[in-house]
Amino acid sequence: MSIRHVGILLAVLSVFMYGFKLPGVDLNLFLGVIVLVFAAATMSLASGPLLLQREVLIGLVVILAVGAVGIILDRGSMSSYLTQAFAISLVVISSTIVVSGGGELSAKIFPTYLELSFVFALIAIFELVLGLFGIYFEFLTPVTEYAFSNFHRISGLSEEPSHYVFVMTPSVVAILISTLLGRSCMSPTKSLVIVLSFILTFSSVGLLVIALVLLVFLFRRSSLSSMAVKMVLVVSVIGVISVIPQINTRVLDTYRVFVSSDLGNVNVSSLTIYKNFRATMQSGIDQPVFGAGLGGHEHNYYKYLPDFLSQGKNFNDKDASSLLLRLISEFGVPFTVTFYLLTIIFWTGFPDRGDPAPIFWKKLTSSAILGLIVANSIRNGNYIHNGFPLFLVLYYSVYRSLKEGDIPQTAIRTTATVAKSL
Repeated sequence: MSIRHVGILLAVLSVFMYGFKLPGVDLNLFLGVIVLVFAAATMSLASGPLLLQREVLIGLVVILAVGAVGIILDRGSMSSYLTQAFAISLVVISSTIVVSGGGELSAKIFPTYLELSFVFALIAIFELVLGLFGIYFEFLTPVTEYAFSNFHRISGLSEEPSHYVFVMTPSVVAILISTLLGRSCMSPTKSLVIVLSFILTFSSVGLLVIALVLLVFLFRRSSLSSMAVKMVLVVSVIGVISVIPQINTRVLDTYRVFVSSDLGNVNVSSLTIYKNFRATMQSGIDQPVFGAGLGGHEHNYYKYLPDFLSQGKNFNDKDASSLLLRLISEFGVPFTVTFYLLTIIFWTGFPDRGDPAPIFWKKLTSSAILGLIVANSIRNGNYIHNGFPLFLVLYYSVYRSLKEGDIPQTAIRTTATVAKSL
């Protein structure tokens, strides 16, 4: 194994290590950050002079500059800005060193992530089985949430089930897409283990991700867009909501609190997103062009949160519990719109059944990361958690390589409809 292979392996491994924090939480010193930096250093040793993607660095400068406007206007905290700027810069630069320095080997990043997702899922399921016998590893699962009786929700090496969902979303999206196209990105057994562990989180966001992928692919084919199929889908969704208490509670509570602002017995998850939504929308009205600045959502949260919502504990007051909400709160509406426009522009489109293996894998990678962006926009506002910057850099790298016709001559692995590597 070459040094560059080791660098890529370490970078991918870092994605799964954000459940472990090091001293200095305010600096986002997760173990995953340390491992990613070490991966970048390893890649630099193998590649010689640092290889950086100019466009990514320009994007980083723009983020820091726009994020500084709110601080200059005294809307946010300078200390929070500096903390976030340091962490984001460190992770983005390390990510682009890995992707750029890897060259053609960077095409191994996503397949390697899929393989490690399988290992991650095995650990989570093993932990679940032990839990049935009353055996728990508190350093892995400090807070245990039960679904039924002594059957607890899967979290694996993540801090909680929802974090596990965000770690695994790209792999699940890739598995669903490739399966629906009749091609395999992993063996059926590994795919089943990953998807099963994902479902056993009993996460509403996780099930929403699966539903969105299935709906998009069903309705892409006009022959399947019949009323009968739509009715089956509706009945299935209602069935899932009715059977799983956690999903039922979150869906109904979220609907009730957004429609009527009724806070009576609302679960913490629904109340958290509602509080952040109200604070963000008011801040967007008051300061639409530039927000409170990078790291400034906490300032906006307590400034704009309505009085009737200020009682009780406040969760996710720093990250808005949603990427979409946090971008609006900290950077303003124009920047947020630009971010999502670029997300659409850089998407390569869904892979096709007949695509050559290298092109198929690039499109599959792009679509899987798009699924992660959507999931984070709904329910995860942390900028660096679970390797999000690494995935974003890879997302742009895939777009650029396809646009420039830079298709590696070596496919990472074969698929069900491809006999040999190209």
